[in-house]
Amino acid sequence: MRTTLFTSSSEISASRLILFFNGWAMTPASVEHIAIPEGYDLLSVEDYRNDDFSFDFSPYQEVLLVAWSMGVWATQRLSSLQKLPIVAKAVAIAGTPLQRNDEYGIPNATFDATLESLNEENRARFNRRMCGGKRLVHLFEALAQRSTEEIREELARVQGASQITLPTEGEKATLWTKAHVPLKDRIVPPKNQLAYWNRVGVAVETHPTDDHYLFHKIKSWVELV
Repeated sequence: MRTTLFTSSSEISASRLILFFNGWAMTPASVEHIAIPEGYDLLSVEDYRNDDFSFDFSPYQEVLLVAWSMGVWATQRLSSLQKLPIVAKAVAIAGTPLQRNDEYGIPNATFDATLESLNEENRARFNRRMCGGKRLVHLFEALAQRSTEEIREELARVQGASQITLPTEGEKATLWTKAHVPLKDRIVPPKNQLAYWNRVGVAVETHPTDDHYLFHKIKSWVELV
């Protein structure tokens, strides 16, 4: 995994941290426009080709976790491996811990077809679906920074990894505190997202007009948590 730390602009060291798990094929540019609240640092994590995650959380009195898309799967996996700190809140956006699942994530056939056919042309098509078109120029430019082979390996890693266990009926989530579901999502079916979060008893905020990338309207991290 790759991590990038954005420190507070204040002369006083931040005592709180926003821990952000990015989506598939992403770079920190996906959220660089979002203002970091005073008193916080931001740690952005991406590239899930392995579980190598290490960071010194000891300087921080509080950690808020936000995960987007494949980052929700990665968060749940690291939690099961006991590699995460204690968090005050954990917010999921446009994803579930079951990244590849017919009922609660991306349908198996869709996920597998994306991996099998992934090339430069299909990658551009996927990016358009994710962003709702070509209106987010800065994000398209950021997506080009990682090679197609690298992101194919990342997707294959998720396909081949042991599946996260589905909670039993009525079993409540022990990590997640809130989920944002964009109802125009063309990557992870909204009905599957809603089905998962309702099953595990997590509060949901729906976004009726937004697609998979809803950060375009977010100005500060406080809007999400």
